[in-house]
Amino acid sequence: MAVHRFFMPLADSWHQTGIMASAMLAPYSGKSKPPKPQDFVPIELPPQHQVQAEDAFRELQRQLEGN
Repeated sequence: MAVHRFFMPLADSWHQTGIMASAMLAPYSGKSKPPKPQDFVPIELPPQHQVQAEDAFRELQRQLEGN
Protein backbone atom coordinates (compact mmCIF):
# COMPACT_ATOMS: atom_id res chain seq x y z
CA MET A 1 0.00 0.00 0.00
CA ALA A 2 2.80 2.42 0.83
CA VAL A 3 4.45 1.90 -2.56
CA HIS A 4 1.15 2.51 -4.32
CA ARG A 5 0.41 5.53 -2.18
CA PHE A 6 3.69 7.31 -2.83
CA PHE A 7 4.93 6.03 -6.18
CA MET A 8 2.03 4.84 -8.33
CA PRO A 9 -1.75 4.60 -8.34
CA LEU A 10 -3.45 1.37 -7.38
CA ALA A 11 -3.18 -1.27 -10.07
CA ASP A 12 -6.19 -2.15 -12.16
CA SER A 13 -6.08 -5.64 -10.63
CA TRP A 14 -7.73 -4.20 -7.49
CA HIS A 15 -10.74 -3.15 -9.54
CA GLN A 16 -10.85 -6.45 -11.44
CA THR A 17 -10.82 -8.35 -8.16
CA GLY A 18 -13.58 -6.10 -6.81
CA ILE A 19 -15.76 -6.84 -9.81
CA MET A 20 -15.25 -10.59 -9.45
CA ALA A 21 -15.90 -10.53 -5.70
CA SER A 22 -19.08 -8.49 -6.04
CA ALA A 23 -20.34 -10.74 -8.84
CA MET A 24 -19.66 -13.85 -6.78
CA LEU A 25 -21.44 -12.46 -3.70
CA ALA A 26 -24.43 -10.92 -5.50
CA PRO A 27 -26.57 -14.11 -5.51
CA TYR A 28 -26.02 -14.49 -1.76
CA SER A 29 -27.02 -10.95 -0.84
CA GLY A 30 -30.70 -11.89 -0.78
CA LYS A 31 -33.07 -8.97 -0.88
CA SER A 32 -30.42 -6.64 0.44
CA LYS A 33 -28.35 -4.46 -1.81
CA PRO A 34 -25.57 -6.43 -3.53
CA PRO A 35 -22.00 -5.33 -2.78
CA LYS A 36 -20.32 -2.87 -5.12
CA PRO A 37 -16.88 -3.53 -6.65
CA GLN A 38 -15.58 -0.46 -4.77
CA ASP A 39 -16.36 -2.25 -1.49
CA PHE A 40 -13.43 -4.58 -2.18
CA VAL A 41 -10.86 -1.97 -3.22
CA PRO A 42 -8.67 -0.84 -0.33
CA ILE A 43 -9.00 2.79 0.60
CA GLU A 44 -6.38 4.91 2.19
CA LEU A 45 -7.33 6.92 5.22
CA PRO A 46 -5.10 9.46 6.92
CA PRO A 47 -3.66 8.39 10.27
CA GLN A 48 -6.22 8.57 13.03
CA HIS A 49 -6.10 9.49 16.66
CA GLN A 50 -6.73 6.52 18.96
CA VAL A 51 -10.18 7.84 19.90
CA GLN A 52 -11.17 8.11 16.22
CA ALA A 53 -9.94 4.55 15.57
CA GLU A 54 -11.94 3.24 18.54
CA ASP A 55 -15.06 5.02 17.27
CA ALA A 56 -14.55 3.49 13.83
CA PHE A 57 -14.20 0.01 15.33
CA ARG A 58 -17.36 0.49 17.42
CA GLU A 59 -19.26 1.62 14.31
CA LEU A 60 -18.03 -1.40 12.36
CA GLN A 61 -19.04 -3.71 15.20
CA ARG A 62 -22.49 -2.07 15.35
CA GLN A 63 -22.93 -2.61 11.59
CA LEU A 64 -21.82 -6.22 11.79
CA GLU A 65 -24.26 -6.92 14.62
CA GLY A 66 -27.08 -5.36 12.61
CA ASN A 67 -28.02 -2.69 15.15
